[in-house]
Amino acid sequence: MKTPLLTLAILAFAIHFVSAQHIRISGLVIDSTASKPVEFATVALMQDGKITEGVTADARGRFVFAKVAPGIYIVQASLMGFATKTFGPVHADKEDIEIGVIKLSSAAQNLKEVTVSDQKALFEERSDRMVYNAEKDISIKGGDATDVLKKIPSVAVDIEGNVQLRGSSNIKVLINNKPSNVVARSVSEALKQIPADIIKQVEVITSPSAKYDAEGTAGIINIITKKNSLKGTNGSISPNFGQWNNWPNATISHRVKGLTLSANGGFSNWKNKRYMDQLRSFSYGDTVTKQDQFQRVRGRGKNVYGTFNADWDIDSLNRVGTGLNYYNGVNTNWFDIEFEESTMGVLGQYFRRDMSRTYDWEGATINFDYTRLFKKPKKELALLMMYSFEGEDSDYDSDLLNRQNAIYYREKSYNISNNKEGTIQLDFTNPLDSISTLETGSKTIFRKILSDYRISSAIDGSDNFHDMPEQANIFDYAQQVTSAYLVYNRTPKKGWGINLGARYEHTFIQANFLNGTAAFSNNYGNLIPSVSLSKSLKKNQQIRMSYTQRIQRPNFFYLNPYVNQADSKNQYGGNPYLKPELTHSVEANYSVSIKQTSLNASVFLRKTNNAIESISNVDSSGVLKQIFQNVAQNSAYGLNLSANTKLMKQWTVNGSLNVFYNVLESAELKTRNADWMYRINLNSTIDFGKGIKAQLFGFYNSARVNIQGSYGGFGFYNIVLQKEVLKKKGTIGFGYDNPFNRRIKWRNEFVGSNFVQTQDVAMYRRGWRLNLKYEFGQMSGSQRQKKRISNDDKKSGEGNN
Repeated sequence: MKTPLLTLAILAFAIHFVSAQHIRISGLVIDSTASKPVEFATVALMQDGKITEGVTADARGRFVFAKVAPGIYIVQASLMGFATKTFGPVHADKEDIEIGVIKLSSAAQNLKEVTVSDQKALFEERSDRMVYNAEKDISIKGGDATDVLKKIPSVAVDIEGNVQLRGSSNIKVLINNKPSNVVARSVSEALKQIPADIIKQVEVITSPSAKYDAEGTAGIINIITKKNSLKGTNGSISPNFGQWNNWPNATISHRVKGLTLSANGGFSNWKNKRYMDQLRSFSYGDTVTKQDQFQRVRGRGKNVYGTFNADWDIDSLNRVGTGLNYYNGVNTNWFDIEFEESTMGVLGQYFRRDMSRTYDWEGATINFDYTRLFKKPKKELALLMMYSFEGEDSDYDSDLLNRQNAIYYREKSYNISNNKEGTIQLDFTNPLDSISTLETGSKTIFRKILSDYRISSAIDGSDNFHDMPEQANIFDYAQQVTSAYLVYNRTPKKGWGINLGARYEHTFIQANFLNGTAAFSNNYGNLIPSVSLSKSLKKNQQIRMSYTQRIQRPNFFYLNPYVNQADSKNQYGGNPYLKPELTHSVEANYSVSIKQTSLNASVFLRKTNNAIESISNVDSSGVLKQIFQNVAQNSAYGLNLSANTKLMKQWTVNGSLNVFYNVLESAELKTRNADWMYRINLNSTIDFGKGIKAQLFGFYNSARVNIQGSYGGFGFYNIVLQKEVLKKKGTIGFGYDNPFNRRIKWRNEFVGSNFVQTQDVAMYRRGWRLNLKYEFGQMSGSQRQKKRISNDDKKSGEGNN
């Protein structure tokens, strides 16, 4: 590990010495009455009476113009409810400039605000993360969160909604900096339930500091939804329709004095259609058997969701908040399967299978937050508590038919599970001086999971079902994670900034089984270090280097021993004895802005020990069983390149290339699989004026390897037109996905100790979407942002869902 770090350090200093200097202008915006930071204040950098750049003050009231050309400027700060304040002239020459404090005083009436929203780019590189401003992207309107994540460099989303970050699915997805039970259960299902229209930003944090939970070996994806923090009553209504999904949703907010009440909710339904032709050849002794299974799948799902939040600013230093999030959904797939088997050329087993599989879930999250500010800027104490619960039923019904289409065997199963989770967290931020802070905190998470599954059959094809107790079980699982962290952060005007931290997490596990399997417990501790160095160079350049360790605990769907036997020839289940993964991650990032073009490049190295992989084996009866096991070492070495430019005043283009080499090795299986993988994104937007915009987007994912084979590559593209109406209070958008391809096709290939298998898959994805939105209400004033609990400590993925 020392060699890569030394190499990156040499690279950083080499770039430093060959680059020319640029100038940074920074300062603080403070409420002159309350002596507290003014979050969300708009700060504009003006030259010759024109805005050259605009930023928004953060939660501490701080603003930074990181890439300023030499010249004379005026700095102007404004926010509705405050009088606009100017500072200057500011002479930007060779040195970075700290202009100090700009004090805003309350205004008796709403004042005209400096508008700089058009200055915000679609993608922004910040000191510790990449930010995608989804609200500026019209091509995602009428879609869901899956459509949003497809647009982000280094993030890959397959056609079924499974998410990878730099080639790894071991990520943590947060909603507004906090976890969601739906996300923990299944990332792909959760993304389908979030309308793209309510997403404001997506943050990609590839090297999280010790302040974050140590979970997510590849990093954290934080989806930030739109919030209305303005005074009065306001909101929006957005009925969205499409060929494959519908997303009607609405928001409303009311704020008076220090009290804010807000709610949003909606209904969604979606459908899918696909087919797969699977060919498998396996040997048992000297006998070779071939199987051909063709299946058609139709699916439908629906979901209702709603949130309510109440926040009260007791005074300028104290704030309390509470919230409720509720969701309820169901997803059903119908399978028409035809199976034929031959052994040594002799035709053997044949059947048709009519099957339905349903997931039905319901859950809620309740949170309470208290924040205490101090007169000393940046000093803050936060207490956060959260309780969540979720229930899910997973059922299937299966009928086997012979060549004469007569039912000769029937089977059905249900798996009832519930998940309860409680969290208490305390965070304290203390500024040591004007450029340094010390952050510390502790957190405890309690989890209780119960799974009860039963299978019954009718061997004569009748309605007379009998239980199969040998295949039933009750799984009772309890987990507690207690942690504490310490982070030192220093951001000087010149030289290297540093973020140095350490986090200790201790895990307690207890599991019991009803069917006689021995109970087990496991306790272990992990010390997780993190370090990040950053520096602004000359001529609008910036470099950042980081190292961190990450831990990946398996979530419930990796642990649940329930074996889904809906498809008798293809079964899968969890493994309650899984151990956590441990990952070392190194990253170096370089960015530069040249006029209206920004470029970003990053290299990364990631090595995961004890990696959890889905391992397939075929038994003597030709049944393939997939079980998660700790059997591999997963390494990735890659490069990310992204660029954003304006070819013309009205024409913006951005694109990215993600290339990496992935190596998976298993000493236990005596297997090694490695290959190059890549992803290409291209996005182009044209503003025709008069509220009319058009956008074209496309991407291609190459094939990706796993420990026993590879998943095929595929591409996707769409075009969108949008028009502002009703004095910019409304928008009408129309989009079309894959207009020249009715289906998206790819091939998966797998090899085991005694089998070879290919899957030719096609999914129907050509379709239209219509997005309508209307905003209403008065707008004035602002409020400060509140902190949220983020339980980013469990391995997320599809599991046995």
